[in-house]
Amino acid sequence: MTKPILWTSTRTSGSIVHQMAAVSGLDIDVRFISLRNGEHKTPDYLAINPKGEVAALQLPDAGTAITEIPAMALWLAEAAPDSGLLPRDAVGRAKGMEWLCWCHFRMANVFFITFQAGMLAGGDEAMAAALRATSKARARAVLEFADAALGHMPNGTLLGTPGITAPDIFLAALTNFATFLDFATDDLVHLSALAAKVAAHPAVAAAMAREQEVG
Repeated sequence: MTKPILWTSTRTSGSIVHQMAAVSGLDIDVRFISLRNGEHKTPDYLAINPKGEVAALQLPDAGTAITEIPAMALWLAEAAPDSGLLPRDAVGRAKGMEWLCWCHFRMANVFFITFQAGMLAGGDEAMAAALRATSKARARAVLEFADAALGHMPNGTLLGTPGITAPDIFLAALTNFATFLDFATDDLVHLSALAAKVAAHPAVAAAMAREQEVG
């Protein structure tokens, strides 16, 4: 292996890392696996990522693999310092990691509860419905908080940078999750503008077009 391999799957949180990798401009081999077909649980993939999840960034040095979105974002930013995925100064980089961790935690303990309500409720439909309603309200509150934060920053980005950063890509994805949760975000004007800015980035657009082709 002479270049990094990004193992991901379409319509998953792996798309977030795919977009970051595209913005980095690095020469990365992006490989898609099917969760529906159980390819993330095969022995070959588990040897790369024992967690059996996507995404995983496999590095060419001794088979090292990095998982978890904030960690992969940090590696991409350091491997491509001119990409703007994270600021170069220590404080700016720390603030970027702060927002990445915030997004990662909220994705897990708010948004994914809605998607996994049936499993968490053990088949109890009434409980699943209650979980969905509660997590949906919490998701809306999360996005309202982010919208207010954006309103205080120049350039309409989380770190006030002219271009988009890794945290902006992550937050835009959380905003897009609202579509699946069936609630509007049009009134969250700062958030909507950021999501549009991320989607319009040529590298992000190319990555998502490739995912559309893969299906």
